[in-house]
Amino acid sequence: MSHDLTSHQWELLAGVLQHGGVLAAPFGHLGVDSLLAGVLSDIDALEERGLIAVERSGDGDEPARLTLTEAGYAALGMA
Repeated sequence: MSHDLTSHQWELLAGVLQHGGVLAAPFGHLGVDSLLAGVLSDIDALEERGLIAVERSGDGDEPARLTLTEAGYAALGMA
């Protein structure tokens, strides 16, 4: 399976892997981190490709927890 991911998306996948396959929010520094919008966009793109599962917060659409899927592990060469 070919993955046309940006370097930031690869870094996000690797970050989830470094945290045991599950990464909890916050993803960046809310109100301070100018890159937060990009991280949220990368999360959406990785979820759409089936590389991560995203648990959303109860009060909105904000991601609360990211979990690598089998496809995510495979993309990282861990399958």
